[in-house]
Amino acid sequence: MENVMILFNETSGKDKGRELAEQFVSYAKEHGQTDTHFLLEQVGPDCDSKKTVEKAQAEHIDTLIFIGGDGTINHNVADFKEELPHLKVGLLPGGTVNNMARVLGIPLKFEAAADIILGGATRKIDYGMINQKVIVSTMTIGILADTAARISQEEKQKYGKLIFVKNFFKLLAKKKRYHLEVTTENEQWRGKTQLVTVTMTNSVGGYTNFDDSASPDDGLFHLTILPKLNIFKLAFYLPKIILGKIYELPDIKYITAAEINIKSTSEKKVGTRVDGDPSEELPIQMKVVKHGLTVFVPKT
Repeated sequence: MENVMILFNETSGKDKGRELAEQFVSYAKEHGQTDTHFLLEQVGPDCDSKKTVEKAQAEHIDTLIFIGGDGTINHNVADFKEELPHLKVGLLPGGTVNNMARVLGIPLKFEAAADIILGGATRKIDYGMINQKVIVSTMTIGILADTAARISQEEKQKYGKLIFVKNFFKLLAKKKRYHLEVTTENEQWRGKTQLVTVTMTNSVGGYTNFDDSASPDDGLFHLTILPKLNIFKLAFYLPKIILGKIYELPDIKYITAAEINIKSTSEKKVGTRVDGDPSEELPIQMKVVKHGLTVFVPKT
């Protein structure tokens, strides 16, 4: 690392972004990075991302450090996607769920995560495009997306995962289903569903064994369609779910693909939730950018 830009967002990580950025600079210098040039940049809805990218180019930045959760990673990848082939990325987790960090074995504690970046080992992983936007971890349609949409950032920070569970069961009782058509390069599915989840890793909602067949560098989306949620059946299938073999459940349609198109065949307005934030409305086109991101990871 010669020229490092640390990107922080004061609206994520319980508003400690700048503090963590400054803490990392001090920690890195204490651990041998005395000749490294560090540049701190705030990102977020009130910042000009184009100017941030231009500054990185002018300063010959070779390393980006993202402070925050999956939503922050998503926005930073979107801003820098044209520059990513020439950059390395370090993650300092600061969000509520931190799917990406968990998948890559990056500790949630600051010093342990900083040591990963300073250790220098890297891994090429995938990200994806959903229409003109980025996905790095998870996209949901249906009850999970509707659940998350009803939760404010303040509630997420205050109650954590419990608020998701509470709202999930409230919506489950309403039994709403969507009429969708899903097309990939290999097959097509059409029908009614309560839940669609597309993952790029084995983790959903911080649970890192959701799908043991998925990895962050396999070049595939892993799509799970659950036509109807039945709590009693889910309880019966719990052993397979715990083992990460959700694709073996008989009531689930499971598809892997590098490209996916999804549209509504009935409802006029169906939204999606991508990496924890509201995203594109249907119809959507999704495509994997294989090995498009080089991330610092544990040496083992």
